[in-house]
Order: sequence, then structure tokens, then C-alpha cells
Amino acid sequence: VAAGRFGGNGDGGGNGHGQVPGGDGGEFQSPALERLVRSLGRLPGLGRKSATRVALHLLTGGGAAEHADELVTALSDARRQVRACSRCGAITEPDPCRICTSERRDASQLCVVASPVDVLPIEKAGFFRGRYFVLGGLLSPLDGVRAQDLPFDRLLDRLQDGPVTELIMALDASVEGETTALYIQRLLYGSDLQMSRLATGIPVGGAL
Repeated sequence: VAAGRFGGNGDGGGNGHGQVPGGDGGEFQSPALERLVRSLGRLPGLGRKSATRVALHLLTGGGAAEHADELVTALSDARRQVRACSRCGAITEPDPCRICTSERRDASQLCVVASPVDVLPIEKAGFFRGRYFVLGGLLSPLDGVRAQDLPFDRLLDRLQDGPVTELIMALDASVEGETTALYIQRLLYGSDLQMSRLATGIPVGGAL
């Protein structure tokens, strides 16, 4: 019984669904707590054990009521106010975002990234003063992501409408990233647009 109840592979634990046979609320004897742990366990980086610790902290830790209420309010506000910029696709509250509307940004440089999350480290580094375009994914025929599933038509419209002279492709150094970059290069073949990629290096201890 113990193996069936607590066994599993590392942080995931259990049977993968956070349910224990018997319908008695699981190991917590509380269906509500069981549902909370299952919901938290769906978040990236949180297995069942970590989700259980978070759930118990929110319910029984120091200042539990205040933390739980603050989390609910913050999540509700974010769900209501945060959106994707209609022009570039970055995460924002005002639409268009401040990057797209700022006169201090270099409108001649456009950086193409795969997801809104990719904008954050570039902005944090502070070396790029241009603007962005978020594809929302990478070409991956094996995963069913084809050219018609990504906004390449919007990218072409953006390049035609604005004073862009340099396109910087900040895509993953993966098969999908290389395929997407090559597809964009073919779309823009014959144009006067300068195209560049982020430099990639060899990690310490690596070899050719």
C-alpha cells in the first residue's frame, strides 16, 4: 500500500493525477486540498511534492491567510490586465506596449523571438534598443506547427509598414529555431533588409 501511495519518480510522486483510490479526499483527507495540490502541480517546475509544500504553506504557514488572499488578488488582476501587444506580441498591460510606442527605441531594428518570455532577458540585458516581433512558436512539422500556424504574414506587413532596415533573429539554436530562421530568410530573399543572428559560442569545457 505504501509503495502504491507514495511511490513514483522523484518530485512527481503518486499516480500522476494526485488521486488516491477510495474517494476519501486522498492522503490529506480533504478533496479541496487535493484539488489545490493537483492544480499547483500542473505549473512548470512543480511536481506533487513541491505543490504540496506550496499548498500547505498557503493554508497553514505564517501569514497564510494574507499570502493566499494576496496570491488570489494578484492572479485575478494579472488575468484581467495582462495581454499580448497587438503590434509585437510582447507581454504588456497598455496596448500597444511601451516598447512599440517609445520614441527612444530604434525603429530601424526589429528583433524576432519565438515567445513573449524571450523578450524579458534581452530587455534585462539592456544592450538592445530596437523593437520586437513575437512569433508565438517555432516551425516544427513533427509537432504539427507549420508555416500557416505562425504569423509570418504579420511579420511581412510589419517590415513593409515600418522603417526597418535590420532584422535580428533571436531564435533558439535548435533544429526548430534553425528551420524557422531559414524560412524567414527565404521569405525575405531579394530584399534590401540586413539580416543577422545572435552569436552562439562553445561552452566552457566544450570542444568542436
